[in-house]
Amino acid sequence: MIVLRNLTKVFRLYGRRKVVADNINATFPSGLSVGLLGRNGAGKSTLLKLIAGTTHPTSGQVLSSGTISFPVGLASALHPDLTGAQNTRFVARIYGADTDALMAYVEEFAELNEHFHLPVRSYSSGMRGRLSFGINMGLKFDTYLVDEITAVGDASFRKKSRDVFLDRMKDSGAIFVSHSMGQIREMCTAGVYLDRGKLEYFDDVEDAIERYMASLDDSGTHLMPGQTESVERIKFPYDCQMLFGLGLSQTRFDWLSDCLRRHRACHFAKTREVHYFDTRAGLLPVIAERRLKTAQQLATRMQDEEGETRRNTLRLLGEVSELAAIHTAPMEGQDRHKAYLDYILAGRKTQPVVCDFTPSYSLLDADTLREMSMVGRARFTCVLRDPARRIWAQIWDRLPGRNRTEAAALKAAEALIAEPEQHAEEFREADYARLFDAIDEAVAPERIVWLFHEELTDRESLRDLCDFLDIPNVPTINLPPLPDAHEPEIPPQIEATFRDLLAPQYEAAYAKFGARLPDAWAPPERRAA
Repeated sequence: MIVLRNLTKVFRLYGRRKVVADNINATFPSGLSVGLLGRNGAGKSTLLKLIAGTTHPTSGQVLSSGTISFPVGLASALHPDLTGAQNTRFVARIYGADTDALMAYVEEFAELNEHFHLPVRSYSSGMRGRLSFGINMGLKFDTYLVDEITAVGDASFRKKSRDVFLDRMKDSGAIFVSHSMGQIREMCTAGVYLDRGKLEYFDDVEDAIERYMASLDDSGTHLMPGQTESVERIKFPYDCQMLFGLGLSQTRFDWLSDCLRRHRACHFAKTREVHYFDTRAGLLPVIAERRLKTAQQLATRMQDEEGETRRNTLRLLGEVSELAAIHTAPMEGQDRHKAYLDYILAGRKTQPVVCDFTPSYSLLDADTLREMSMVGRARFTCVLRDPARRIWAQIWDRLPGRNRTEAAALKAAEALIAEPEQHAEEFREADYARLFDAIDEAVAPERIVWLFHEELTDRESLRDLCDFLDIPNVPTINLPPLPDAHEPEIPPQIEATFRDLLAPQYEAAYAKFGARLPDAWAPPERRAA
């Protein structure tokens, strides 16, 4: 347990008085990971130094019933003129640790190679962070002080850092500083907010995050980079981002959507597929017509009802009317998407990601995708599947249940092959060349994650997307079962013919992804045994 008692720290810079800690009284419970939040310059790093004892308070005390690490990630914790190895050896002696064991651990963990034996002043900030983190994780403390460190390094090193930190948290506590709300959510259960020398403690980390995010922007509006204050401005909550899911039928797009629906960091609208931007672009007009017609029918029916029946119809009418309203929005103006945003944001609390997963969005043109990219720092994810196998699965799925046999599927595939121009709709969704061109024109590469049906198999296959969104990976407990593949194996001759018909799409996919494409996309003779 760490107790701050009347803790005060005042600096004088250029004759001006700056208060970092203003008579703070707070208790950090033992064995708990607490996120320390605050704006840049609020004094978070200084507070860590005060708790560690590397900076002295102006007045007040820091009391502890256990051991506390030096602040991980702060360059001042390392001597610049000593090598990484010498710094490690020095820390081991201070804490009475096994010097050889700590040296071996840090050298392997920090991945500094020959730099481990060079002066720390020659290190990059990331190298200093890896060394500091490795030294701390190699020692046993009751409380670890961590300052933005798990963000350094490549994806592999970040995963390793996260895993070892979470392992230490089984027996220890931490005070964790990060500007990544994804890391705070994953690493911490409680939170504190530091502002103008005052500290607020929250038992639930979500409450701390909400307090912090509310301090960042009072306007409730977000502008995309490069976007100006104009009629094109689209209002969106400042504390979250938009994620559009683009998919194709007969992929694990729905499974991905279900995984995120169960994730506490993601918010979805009541309707599974909103169908806003596709109906707005003139695709699938029957969906908008059906929703509007349903609202009219409910309104008419309600006139002849009474009591509980009428109340239920009125409730349904309200829900359908909210959904139908998105299809009556104006095409121009600052508030052109207001009805849609009101609908998808309804019921949202503090979730940092707002999702709209509508498969037919993959058919949209560049102009519509560009409009979507202006909504809430919009990011995109798209699920692709080997074109030939996807069409075969689609043929199987569209057969009537009583006639769903391999022979019937083969007959339907042969009819499609015989007159492909008569079945253009079957091939439309597999037009990856068009899809890639539209997205490349409208969406910056760093704002989209491409996923493959063949690789969406478990929790780890979702990590890249979750890292991209800066949220913790989907918890195992929230993972729905993978959908069963009902269709039979595609006959070799049908697959070969489909591949020939779809050759431009395979060429586009290999040009864009190269060796990153799953092995299942390769011709049968080139697939790994």
